[in-house]
Amino acid sequence: MDISKRERILLGAMGTAVLVTAVIMFWPGGQPPSPEMTPAKLAESQKAAEGQVQALELIKLQERESYAVKNAQLPWPGDPFAPKPPDPEAQVDRAKFQYTGFIKLGNRNLAVINGREYQVGESLDTGGFEVLEITAEAVVLQSTGRKNTVRIPYQDPSFFTGR
Repeated sequence: MDISKRERILLGAMGTAVLVTAVIMFWPGGQPPSPEMTPAKLAESQKAAEGQVQALELIKLQERESYAVKNAQLPWPGDPFAPKPPDPEAQVDRAKFQYTGFIKLGNRNLAVINGREYQVGESLDTGGFEVLEITAEAVVLQSTGRKNTVRIPYQDPSFFTGR
């Protein structure tokens, strides 16, 4: 196997690069910087932040910029990437709705909810909800204020009477 002059140069350059990289990676270095926040470093950081805030007060900031600067100094309440807990206002008590009847009149569907007949678009007497969709299997209600939807499955009326 005959290696040309060009191939020898390329192999030599590659070997030198590997050797230099290995020396840089494995050569014992100095003391790595301490990742710990000491009280002195914390005080220095707070002093620098206060100085920046004072400098920003001299500049006329817009309301939203001022709001951002003030809130940047506050501690975070928690992990910003954690899933949000369910909104208590979004919770709907499904037990207060009883879908007990389905009536099909031509191309219109009617639903019997809590003993009253409703069609799509009508507001319920129990307040805060309107009928969004009616099928034989379920009715979908939408909150008028928060735009939350809730699916109420059809319940056989004999379930309530025990017959």
